[in-house]
This record gives sequence, C-alpha cells and structure tokens, in this order.
Amino acid sequence: MLKNSGIAFRLAFLILTSSTLIFGGIFGYNYYFSRKIIEKDIMANAENLTLSAVNKIEAVVSAVEKIPENLAYFLEYTGCDGEETLKLLRSVVAGNSEIYGATIAFEPYSFNKDFLYYAPYFCKSGGEIKLSYLGNDSYRYFYWDWYQIPKELKRPVWSEPYYDEGGGNIIMSTYSVPFYKNTGGERKFAGVVTADMSLLWLQDIVSSIKIGKTGYAFLISRNGVFVTHPEKDVIMNETIFSLAEARKDPLLRKTGKNMISGNSGFVPFTSILTRKKCWMAYAGIPSTGWSLGALFPQNELTRDIRNLSRLVFVFGGIGFIFLFLVISLIAGSITRPLRNLARATRDIGKGNLDFKLLPVKTKDEVGDLSASFAYMRDALKKYIKELTETTKVKERIESELKIAHNIQMGIVPKAFPPFPSRKEFDIYATLVPAREVGGDFYDFFFVDEDRLCFVIGDVSGKGVPAAIFMAMAKALIKAAAGQVKNPGETLAIANRELSS
Repeated sequence: MLKNSGIAFRLAFLILTSSTLIFGGIFGYNYYFSRKIIEKDIMANAENLTLSAVNKIEAVVSAVEKIPENLAYFLEYTGCDGEETLKLLRSVVAGNSEIYGATIAFEPYSFNKDFLYYAPYFCKSGGEIKLSYLGNDSYRYFYWDWYQIPKELKRPVWSEPYYDEGGGNIIMSTYSVPFYKNTGGERKFAGVVTADMSLLWLQDIVSSIKIGKTGYAFLISRNGVFVTHPEKDVIMNETIFSLAEARKDPLLRKTGKNMISGNSGFVPFTSILTRKKCWMAYAGIPSTGWSLGALFPQNELTRDIRNLSRLVFVFGGIGFIFLFLVISLIAGSITRPLRNLARATRDIGKGNLDFKLLPVKTKDEVGDLSASFAYMRDALKKYIKELTETTKVKERIESELKIAHNIQMGIVPKAFPPFPSRKEFDIYATLVPAREVGGDFYDFFFVDEDRLCFVIGDVSGKGVPAAIFMAMAKALIKAAAGQVKNPGETLAIANRELSS
C-alpha cells in the first residue's frame, strides 16, 4: 500500500505512526505508574483508616472487658453477700453507657446451698435499671454457651453477636469472665460474670467510615456473620461465606478466611451494594476476634487520573490533527514541485519542451532539482535547435555529394562494350568509391585508328577534393595524349600542368 502511495501520504503516515507509538508508550507508562502510585497511596490510607477504626473499637471493647474482669477479681478475693452483689452489679450497669446489662451467674448451690440458680441480671429498659433473675426450669443458664465456654476454656470469651429480641431489641455481644473461689486451699470454679455490650455505638463507628460516594465499611464476627453493613438485610442474616457461595466467588471465600483468622490485608473486592470493583482493606480486632473491612471504590478513587488521561488523550488527538496539517503543508510544499517536475518529465518524453515549471523559492534540494530541470529544458531546446540546423546542413551536403557522385560516375565510361565495331579486343571496367565521391578513376579512348589509350588513376585522399583533382588529371591526360604518341610524354605534360 505504501509503495503505491505518494510521498506526502507516506511522510504523514510514517511520522504520525512513529509519533503515535512514542506518545502511546509515554502515555501508557505515565498512566500505569500514576495508577500504581495512587493505588499505593490508597493502600496506605486504607490501612491507616482501618487501623484507626479498629483501635477505636478496641479501646471501647477493652474498657468494657475491664469491668467484668475487675468484678470477677473482686468476687474471687473478697467476700460479698447478696445485697452488696446487687448494689455492685447495678452500679456497673448504671455507670457504663456501653453496657446494656450485666449478671453474676453462680454455679449451682455455690452462692447458697439452697439455691440451684442464682444469677441476678440488671439491664437498661425504658430509661431505668431493672433487675431480673436468670435461671429456671426452662432456662438453665449453666448449660448455655455464654456460661459453658468460659468455664471450659478457663478464660474470658466474647460471644457471637446476637439480636436481643424482646429485650432491648438491639444487637449485642456478651463478654463472659469466669471467677473462682478458694475452698480448702483449692481454687474452684464459682461462676461467670457477664457484661452485655450494645453494638449500637459500634454501628455508629463503622457507618461513619465513608470513602467517596459509594465506599463503606462493615464488621463481621469471628464466624463471618455480618454485624454491621449498609445493607440491613444481611446483618445477622448472612455470612461472608454464604455470600461467597451465592456469588461463586473463591476470592471472597479466601478473604473471609483471612478475616476471621485475624489477619490484615488489602485485596480486590466486589461491592455487595453496587456490584462495582473496589479495593478492600481489612484488619482484625484482637480482643473479640471480629474483623473490620473497608471498601474503596476503584472508579471513584481513580476518577481524577482517568479524567486527566482522557484530557491528555483529547489534547493528544488535537495535537495529532495539528501535526497532520503541518506535515501535510510541509509535504505539499515538497511534493508540489516534484509533481510538477514529474509532469515535465512526461512532457520531455513526449518531445514537448515548452512546458512551464512552477517557481521554487527555496534553495533546498527541490529548488536545485527544479533549477536543474529548467537548465536541462533550455539545454535540450538549444541542442535540438542546433541539431536541426546541423541536420539540414548535413542533408544539403549529402545531396550535393550525391550530385557530385553522379557527376563523377558520369565522367568515367560506363557503356560496355564501348566499341561494338571493334572485335579485336574487349574492355570492361567498374569504379566503386570508398565514399560518396572518391579520387580513383579510369578512362580509355582511341588516340587514332590504331592506338587505344587507357588510364587508371589513384589520387591520394578521398572525398570531393580528390574527385576534383581526379577530374582535372583525367582531362589533362586526355588532352596530352592527343598531342604526343608516347605515354611517358603524355604523363610528363599532364604532370607539368598539374604542378603549375
């Protein structure tokens, strides 16, 4: 295709193609590394934001943990009757806004040998602190997880978040701390101190994390259950693993495993709300085993670089158009004289030397070529004119030479036999000059009735001068032969005349 195209097109095509490759390389390099820098900054900011939120949650959780832990310590090392226990428990609930309710659940017959159940429970209800006692035939608390797990593990345990239906109608989590009694020098399990923490404040902290217009944060329990999320339907109803199964997303399942393992990271993610691509930073909350995830929408956070890239692309397109026009003008200024010279070459081939050349003001190679064409045209016209005149002269000379040849051939005898009446001899001769007119000659004639004179001459030289000399010599010899009877005398007489 390029071979059959003009110089202007090839020049524009090659320059624009090269410029496109260079610009594309620079643009791609700039976009790639700019995006990498932005992603790196987003990752750093995401980690800082996530860790900041985790630290806030951890600070509140740690404060809540201290209350039942101190209460368990107090019960273990001090004696406390029923009234003091109730007052202490009520003051704990009343004095801590994060605590919704608290109980001290004793082992069967541990508080009183006559009581199978003893678990006073204070909780907030309607702006008041209400007391109730846990434990009956339908609710044997010492079989429940919040009691059994810390008893068996011999350490404090946070329960899975749960919905307190019929009570506070809020999401809560219970922190259970086992306490012991020294009996006969032996440390025995005596019960569990619990603090029910409302997670409303937790929802406020997580929902306050806003990233762009569609970014959000969520919290999952150590079993992967959504504790907080902008999508209300998934709270306490879905786990991160059930969503991964519904979406058939192995990456989400892997991320969920890392989150409930207490790890932290920064991974690609698909938003549950918008279904758009995001980055997710996640970090575990050490005390509870929960994990916080914060979603950073890719489109929003990279919008500026995309807009800048589009702007650069638009300006690049405008630049290409301008470059194309400039190249076209430059190429046109170069190829226009060349096209004119190409037409002139065709005219020369046709024999037309009256063509006109466009004036070229530049002093570059094209200007030199145009000047050379003009010089060649003028030189050819002059040469052809001179050649025409020379040809005319040559044709005239050739015509004259032909006449001279005919005259020369007419001087020598050509009729044979020349003397039909004489039978005693026979003569034949021919003359073939080397040029149109030569200097060689022959002649024969009778001097008288009994004497025949024949002459053969070879003049030094060729052409018209030799022919003239031949004609003079022939005439002198013939004249001298009539005067004397001896060939030597005849030649002597002719020689003297030629010499004079």
